[in-house]
Amino acid sequence: MKPHKTVDEQLNILKSRNVYIPRKSFARRILTYENYYYVINGYKTPFIASTQPDDTYKPGTSFNEIFALYSFDRRLREILFPELLRIEHSVKSIIIDVFSKHHGHDHTSYLRPNSFNITPFDNFKRTNALIFDLLKLIDKQRSRHGAITHYMDKYQFVPIWVLSKVMTFGKINSFYGCMLLNDKIEVATAFNLQPSQFKSLVDFITIFRNKCAHGERVYCHLKDQKKPSPIPELPLHDKLNIPHNMKGYKHGTQDILALLIAMKYFLQPDRYANLIRRIDYALNIKFARRLHSIPCSDIQEVMGLLDKYDWMNILKKPYNKKPPGTANTERQVYCFRESYPNSFEFYHDSPPISRRFYLCPRSESESTKRCTRTASIRPKVHAV
Repeated sequence: MKPHKTVDEQLNILKSRNVYIPRKSFARRILTYENYYYVINGYKTPFIASTQPDDTYKPGTSFNEIFALYSFDRRLREILFPELLRIEHSVKSIIIDVFSKHHGHDHTSYLRPNSFNITPFDNFKRTNALIFDLLKLIDKQRSRHGAITHYMDKYQFVPIWVLSKVMTFGKINSFYGCMLLNDKIEVATAFNLQPSQFKSLVDFITIFRNKCAHGERVYCHLKDQKKPSPIPELPLHDKLNIPHNMKGYKHGTQDILALLIAMKYFLQPDRYANLIRRIDYALNIKFARRLHSIPCSDIQEVMGLLDKYDWMNILKKPYNKKPPGTANTERQVYCFRESYPNSFEFYHDSPPISRRFYLCPRSESESTKRCTRTASIRPKVHAV
């Protein structure tokens, strides 16, 4: 067990290991409020030249660079987390919608083994375990969650769409794994995926969702994984021209690039393009200019976001292939002129393919008329 060290003692250790500290007051404040273990031990690896007998840092390494990597990783989590929550919500919604459509929404549907795949016997055991977990979840949340309390007190059961609000992302994926094959296909097709691909991608996204929620390191996910959980090979891997050998692709299966490939299947194109731009700015502009002892390409290599893949332009590019069963629909948009002569309505139920403003009539003679415009809207699913 290592003895406790004061902040000044920690700074002296860093100095003895070839780390330059430009502003001691700044470094002291960071180590006090951010913790030596989180900042130094968590993000020193790219700057280490030798580990024998003790850590020795590369020439020119400064405390500010290590903290810059720490700050970048935190910023990366802040960018990813809202979009991962959005994916979690949409995946839950599709799974529960498909299940309710075919089996009903009350407790007799999701607590009945016949609503799930129970053959062979391994599936039967997994389904029974799922049902038992759902019963425990209802009992646990009955006194904690207002909606569950209301339904249990008034109706003596909880609809599946209410229960899904307290189901974790991992549990909803387990729910999907127990569904009937036709139900699985319907859910996966909504995202233009095969059932096995869908489950693998959701499993992978769940890992990052939990890491972001708990403030864990994400930029070097591949190195942190003791048990590999790669995503399957997808068309985007070929488009990115990633080197491939007998073991698979060099990048894009267990790193940040793999996460971005997976997220493309679940996010709306405009949100996804904005996500890519924000990550590119955080990595290649804001973070890169704070590095001096190592090139930014060292971090790009770990993340899989190398410039040679042209990942930013290729990932932002929309797919030409439309998902099955998602032809464009037409919807009538009605606008009324009220008290403001230049009022307008911006219609975006689900983000439209081409955004338009629908101006209301300006003249008094037209003020009582209903203006009808046709908006071509994007279908519910937008991926690959």
